[in-house]
Amino acid sequence: MNRGTFDGNLDEIKFVANFNSNKDLYTEYLSNFRNNNLWLTRVTSKQHSNLSGKKVFTRSDCYLVNIIDDINNLLTENNFYLSEEILDSNNINYQKVPYSGISIKMMTSEKFQILKTGPDSFKGLFGFYELGAGASLYCKKQEELVKNHNLIIGWKTTINNMAKFYQNYINGKDSFYLDQQICASIKNFANNEIKRIINNSPELQKKIFNGISLYDEPYTAHYFYHGDNITKLTTIPFNVTTGSGRSKGDYTIVLKPC
Repeated sequence: MNRGTFDGNLDEIKFVANFNSNKDLYTEYLSNFRNNNLWLTRVTSKQHSNLSGKKVFTRSDCYLVNIIDDINNLLTENNFYLSEEILDSNNINYQKVPYSGISIKMMTSEKFQILKTGPDSFKGLFGFYELGAGASLYCKKQEELVKNHNLIIGWKTTINNMAKFYQNYINGKDSFYLDQQICASIKNFANNEIKRIINNSPELQKKIFNGISLYDEPYTAHYFYHGDNITKLTTIPFNVTTGSGRSKGDYTIVLKPC
C-alpha cells in the first residue's frame, strides 16, 4: 500500500468515526433521508463494475445504513467507527440506504484522483483506444520517444490505427511516434478532446464523477467530502494526465482536479 492510499484510508476511518459520534454536525446531509436509525459505514468490499466487468473499489467510500439492532457496545468498542467488515463479522442486520454514498478525499491534500482508467475501461467510456494512447504519448524528452511504440501496443491499438486517427497531425510521416513535435501536438489534441467529450456529456459526467450506472446503489457517490462539509457531488474542474505506472507498462489515463 502506497502512502497516499494509507493516508486516504486513515481519513476515511476518521471521518466515519467523527460522523457517527457527532451526527448533529451533519443534519443537512441527513435531512435527505427519512430515518432516525442511520449510521455511516465505510466501504471495505469490492463491487462489480459494469464498465470493467470486474470487482473493483467503488466510487463511494462510505454510505448510510439503517440499523435496528442495538449497536451501542459495538460503537463503543470501535470508537464509533463502522465498516461493512465490522457489521458483517458481528452479524448485524442492516439495510443499505440508496443514493447516500459519499466520496471522501484526503483533507491534507489538494491533489487527488477523480478517475484512473486503463485501456479497456477508457474505451468503454470514450469509444477509442487511440484517444487514450494519444494522451499518453511521450513527448517531453527526445530520448523517451522510443518508448511510444510499446505504449501504442500497450493501449491495444496499432501504429496504423494511430496514423489514421491522427492523420491531420502526422503529415504523412510513418514514424510519427518518434517525432517530438508531432507527439506533442497529438497529446495536446487528445487531452483537449477528452476534456471536451466529458464537458459536453452529462451522462458521461455522471459515470465519471458519481459512478452512476457503473455500480449498484449505494456504491455510487452522490456526495463529496473534502475538508469541512458534505456537499452534493456534481462535477469537479479537472486536468487530464497519465498514471505513474506508464514507465513500467501500466498505461492509464488519470483525471485530477485543477
